[in-house]
Amino acid sequence: MKLKTLFLLLIVAMLSSVTNLNSQDIIPLPQNVNFSNDIFTITPKTKVLYTLGAESKAVMLTEYLSPATGWDFSTKKSNKLKSGSIFLNLDESLKTGDESYEMIVKSKGVEIKSATQAGLFYGIQSLLQLLPSEIYSEKRQKGIQWNVPACKITDSPVYKWRGMMLDVSRYFYDKQYVLKFLDMMAMYKMNVLHFHLIDDAGWRLEIKKYPKLTSIGAWRGEDENRRGGYYTQEDIKEIVAYATERNIDVVPEIEIPAHTLAAISAYPHLSCTEKEHVVPTQHFISRDLYCVGKESTFEFLADVFKEAFSLFPSKYIHIGGDEARYDRWRECPHCQKRKKDLGLKSEAELQVYFNRRVQKMVSKYGKTIVGWDEIIEDGLKEKAVGMVWHNKKKIFKATKMGHDVVMSLTGHTYFDVAESAIPGEVKAATWLKPISLQKAYEWDPMVEGLDEKYRKQVLGGNGCLWSDQFIHGYKLPEIMPLNENRSE
Repeated sequence: MKLKTLFLLLIVAMLSSVTNLNSQDIIPLPQNVNFSNDIFTITPKTKVLYTLGAESKAVMLTEYLSPATGWDFSTKKSNKLKSGSIFLNLDESLKTGDESYEMIVKSKGVEIKSATQAGLFYGIQSLLQLLPSEIYSEKRQKGIQWNVPACKITDSPVYKWRGMMLDVSRYFYDKQYVLKFLDMMAMYKMNVLHFHLIDDAGWRLEIKKYPKLTSIGAWRGEDENRRGGYYTQEDIKEIVAYATERNIDVVPEIEIPAHTLAAISAYPHLSCTEKEHVVPTQHFISRDLYCVGKESTFEFLADVFKEAFSLFPSKYIHIGGDEARYDRWRECPHCQKRKKDLGLKSEAELQVYFNRRVQKMVSKYGKTIVGWDEIIEDGLKEKAVGMVWHNKKKIFKATKMGHDVVMSLTGHTYFDVAESAIPGEVKAATWLKPISLQKAYEWDPMVEGLDEKYRKQVLGGNGCLWSDQFIHGYKLPEIMPLNENRSE
């Protein structure tokens, strides 16, 4: 499946009118680009050549090129570029980074060279961006000259974590949309899908030992107003495989201890009160948490993680950890006994205890926990990754404690917020000021004042697409010219 949507083409058209885009623009801008006055033209006779180990990427390139051009391209193993061809050169002897590549375009043809599959893939993405934007179309585009400007490009990423979060809990996006989302990420060389599977408004991951998580926790509303869905384990395998082909690591987020009402609705014993709840049809942050005082909570999580880790090979597991309100823990005899037995002074320290137990639980699978910046507290001794979203200063504490950091600051990376305040802008989250394309695009995850010795611990940046606005679907105006699902 390829990224081929009218929405993309509209974006390209709008950007072209604003910024004078031409065929020499590649996003993100490569480290080094030099153009010359010549072109290579892709024709029906163009062959895709490849060295040993690069066949899968050659086939992928033909799948990218064929729909819009209407031509079937042949692939063939070779050890050099030949006239009129595109040559994918996988050379493991190159002393370059894992995601680095070099591309040389001459009138004779195109050579993309890298030491890794990832580098070849990113070279392909740059090649596609050099072609007319119609290359992303699903159907044949007639009357187009498929010209590539002659150039030499050498490129490698500044940051190794270039992520995007998709919230499928508040609003369920089906598997096909997730695959399209992965294509959009790959186009811009993003390499981490932060998959927000669990929240108060829905549990989206099939766990066979706990079927009510999806039979109850994946749905809200009744009768004709019933909405929701979930991914079967086979769906997840397909999504992960599709992502892996595109050099994307899928990091699942399984929230603790807050944002868990969907699970509690399915299994009330997981909460402190054990009262029955229903999955909410309106967005709010529930005060009900997993009970930290009961061993059954940790048994449940151990079972969930065991099944989840059989599906997600990533070395990371995102545990959330944000926005926990401790009212229920203060009133719960089980939690208060745990607090007393451990000699803790506050419920915040109870959450640190919770995080440490989960950290130990997942470490036997070789996993590193990722969490929102609330997890960066004294007492979390083993290495973790803090995702800094609202407390910028946490980067200093986290790095000094030996943790890595991914920056996800609300004022730059929350893409559920409006792009502008111009009348007619599509309705969006209003708790933040609009985030313009320029403000998002110019942002650098590195924080001023961070000591040089800690800078390598800043892994990169992570965009966020929260879907709580889409629960209130009637507020979102239909966008008829796009003829597509308005929330997508």
